[in-house]
Amino acid sequence: MLAKLGYTLLTNEECDKERGGKYNVLLKDVLRTCLREMNTFEYGGIMYRFSPANIERAIDELDASLSDGLLKASEKIYDALLLGRDLPETVGSGSDKRTLSFNLHFIDWQHPENNVYHVAREYYVSNETGDDGSRPDIVLFVNGIPIGIIECKAPDIDEDLAVIQHIRNQNKEYKGCIPQLYKFAQILVATNKNSVKYATVGTGKKYWTIWKEENSEWLNEQLMQCVVGRKPTEQDRALISLLSPDRLLKLTRYFTLYDANVKKIARYQQFFAVEQIIKTIETNDVVTGNRQSGVVWHTQGSGKSLTMVMLAKYILENIKGSKVVLVTDRTELDRQIEQTFSHTRLKPARATSGKNLIDLLEKNNAEIVTALINKFNTVENSGLKILSCDVFVLVDESHRTNYGNLAAKMRLVFPNACYIGFTGTPLMRKEKNTMAKFGKLIHCYTIRDGVNDKAIVPLIYEGRFVEQSVDENNIDRWFAQITKRLSEKQTEDLKAKWAQLKRITSTEERIRFISLDINTHFLEGFKNSGFKAMLACTYKRDAVRYLQCFEDMG
Repeated sequence: MLAKLGYTLLTNEECDKERGGKYNVLLKDVLRTCLREMNTFEYGGIMYRFSPANIERAIDELDASLSDGLLKASEKIYDALLLGRDLPETVGSGSDKRTLSFNLHFIDWQHPENNVYHVAREYYVSNETGDDGSRPDIVLFVNGIPIGIIECKAPDIDEDLAVIQHIRNQNKEYKGCIPQLYKFAQILVATNKNSVKYATVGTGKKYWTIWKEENSEWLNEQLMQCVVGRKPTEQDRALISLLSPDRLLKLTRYFTLYDANVKKIARYQQFFAVEQIIKTIETNDVVTGNRQSGVVWHTQGSGKSLTMVMLAKYILENIKGSKVVLVTDRTELDRQIEQTFSHTRLKPARATSGKNLIDLLEKNNAEIVTALINKFNTVENSGLKILSCDVFVLVDESHRTNYGNLAAKMRLVFPNACYIGFTGTPLMRKEKNTMAKFGKLIHCYTIRDGVNDKAIVPLIYEGRFVEQSVDENNIDRWFAQITKRLSEKQTEDLKAKWAQLKRITSTEERIRFISLDINTHFLEGFKNSGFKAMLACTYKRDAVRYLQCFEDMG
């Protein structure tokens, strides 16, 4: 099936000839040929190719050292694959002869059909000493570079055993570990016929995930071409979705990132959200003529911040002159998003004040700006307007604070911008409607989706009833008695104050009852179990009262 997708099958003998040893993992002859044919540069109207010495230098530099660990080597290789290498070449002749740097790239990202794809099975790789090693079931190569590794199990064996094999093969404590193969890999797959999980280098067992293809028309076309004479399996569907050459390159280029010291690859809802956003922003609104805006509704725990990073990465690499502005309404969210971006190659500028935000927008020296929504008050008062249609305002927690004065001022500063709202809890009320504010619903991933994917745990609700009794009849008779000599206006005024006092008294009594119920429930059911508890209140003052009650109860 992989061969029908466009991979050329290499025998073990052919692989060994290309590698020059069981420890080596690059198919060097294939890579050498691809680099030579794929890379040209122009100077003075003449097209040049890189010298054989620079081709060898590029191959050597790609093979990053493992001295700083697998993840650091993986990141250096990823940078090289995406950015290429600047190498000096002598060009011109006579008095015009000079040495300049030109970029050599390892993969043609713009034209996937220009790359060469191979697949090998039972690809034995020895450890550093040569006395042991491991034999991954299937290895996929792009231009001779091992990009994908698949471990297969029989239909009656859990694919988690294949996950464990992948993790074991990366672990330096394991005698047969082969980090020199995994440092090049961008996607790892564990499969049996009926179930598939995928991840990337360094992913822990609990974070391996499933893929659900949302482009069913495309998948069915691929299945018709690649699976003939039998019923398609889940393995067929997942491998086509993840490893068809175009999709593999897209996942590697836009949907893989390094977040602090963790390498991450997108989950399917992140991938398809970005795909749908790109379709949306490439379509103009029929009324304004500007790019279409919209809402991404992804439940908590689905990775909205990383989706925003992946989207920003795609926009900045594909839309010339674009700027991305990330807007939140809380300082801790602003810091979190800035930190998420700072762990990638994207370098955001965080607006520390309204004046600083003006500087960042006016000077136009930052491709990504993060800011709190209240800072637009200063910007709008300054009269600054950014008229470009290539400004993309990504609003986190877009169901909050995007209906009032501050949001209006932000839109005055960016009158032609494209606004993408991200929320886990969109508002549907008539006076506050997230979709009406931002535009159409672009992509949806609900709590139910997350639970079905086993990405989040289900919410299980147990109702509690706190009984309270208030002698309303006697209270009303007493109130009528003390107000009978008062004027109508005085009575109304006192009634309003009395209602407020009654509410406060009732609230305090209710808080005491609820606190006692929570305390008993926690002590009897959860204390010392390893579980914890969270209490959400409507008002800060109520939170303080609950705390006082719990402290009184010890």
